[in-house]
Amino acid sequence: MLTKIARKRFLEKYPEFVTADYRRDKFFSPDGVAYYILYVEARSTVGLCSKMAAELTNLCTSMGYSGLNFMGEITAAWRYRNHDYPPVKKALAYLVANNISKSFNGAIYVPLAHLPVFLRHLFWLVRCNGVVFLPHFSDPGFNIIGSLCKYGNLHLTIINKTAELSFDEVMEHNDLFYLREERCGGGRIPGRKGTYTAGN
Repeated sequence: MLTKIARKRFLEKYPEFVTADYRRDKFFSPDGVAYYILYVEARSTVGLCSKMAAELTNLCTSMGYSGLNFMGEITAAWRYRNHDYPPVKKALAYLVANNISKSFNGAIYVPLAHLPVFLRHLFWLVRCNGVVFLPHFSDPGFNIIGSLCKYGNLHLTIINKTAELSFDEVMEHNDLFYLREERCGGGRIPGRKGTYTAGN
């Protein structure tokens, strides 16, 4: 079950969460001790979606997190935009089924058991512009903050040294790989084309 948290209440608890006001050209992201772009190897978009969801869930499990909080960087609602592409329609229907109203713009806490399914839907919402913002996430202890980009890569900031040590240990035993580039993109990953076709 997903848990809704009002935006104001969430930011009172996590004042350093990522926020943006593009009309005023303002963007805030917390400083961290390390920043990484991580990717998974996959032969199709569907495979990329499933594998990244599984690996991010495994990462959270191994680091001892009970779940993740997700919220958009701007104040727009999660369901602000309608969409005709079937995977995005399913993702929006998933939000409806979990009582995310048309006007809700706050944070969503996703417990570990529900994380793989949520992440698979989030993948399509981000990839196909099903949401008008980039959803960022953090663990309840605010040790990490990250996002999934439209290429299906994981952008991760480690907030403190303790989390960095835990992350380094966990990375030795999973199928996430470091992207050795300052900017990401599908074509920058060995063996992956710039974009996949939607049904592949």
